[in-house]
Amino acid sequence: MIQSTIMTYLIVGNSQEKIKGKIRELIIKLWSRGVAEDILEKESPDIHILNGSNLNSIGIEDVKGLQKEMVYSPFKELVQIAIVFHAEKLTTQAQNSFLKTLEESGNNNIYILVTPHERILLPTILSRSLKIYTQQEREVLDDLNAKDLLEMDLIDAFNKIEVISKSKESTEYFLKQLELYFQGILEEKIGKGIDVKDVHTFIQQIVNTRAKIQANGNKRLLLEGLFLDLTREIAP
Repeated sequence: MIQSTIMTYLIVGNSQEKIKGKIRELIIKLWSRGVAEDILEKESPDIHILNGSNLNSIGIEDVKGLQKEMVYSPFKELVQIAIVFHAEKLTTQAQNSFLKTLEESGNNNIYILVTPHERILLPTILSRSLKIYTQQEREVLDDLNAKDLLEMDLIDAFNKIEVISKSKESTEYFLKQLELYFQGILEEKIGKGIDVKDVHTFIQQIVNTRAKIQANGNKRLLLEGLFLDLTREIAP
């Protein structure tokens, strides 16, 4: 079972089939038992769904309605799960309300946000979430190997960063790949019961760098600074 210290998961992707598959995998791990293929189509007292597919936006009242459903303890499972589809439609006010919910929720409440556009969400939401990318999303990033860059010497790494930072798109792809790399380490450590505080710090540094770049910060300088910070911490 995934440790309950992780309360929020963010599934990023466009394929509904792959997204539902990832959600089902999570439910199996969280409940420590098998579940039906169509678990999301079946009514369960421990699964609460907020679907924004037919809404122009998901407002604070929608979030409050979901919060009311999560007030009680799980009916029969280890944890109860709230799923928000099209989380990119959450208004800023609704996201702030959601953050307050996370701060006040017990360990038996798990939240799963689903979106194809993670950058629309507040940095505070992103930093609190363990991101899970569909296979399609991972394939897009395969040509940018973050692990290889972290193992380069300073000159080679900065030369690579110079190329990456020439466009905002390649910079964003690289940051995603870097985040995926550390999320893989995070998941592995969680599975082994190893402390993950250092990995959370690395991911937060990546999130902070992304926010500064989105605010029109110098891409090359920010990536170089991130490289120095990460390799300094990783070095034995």
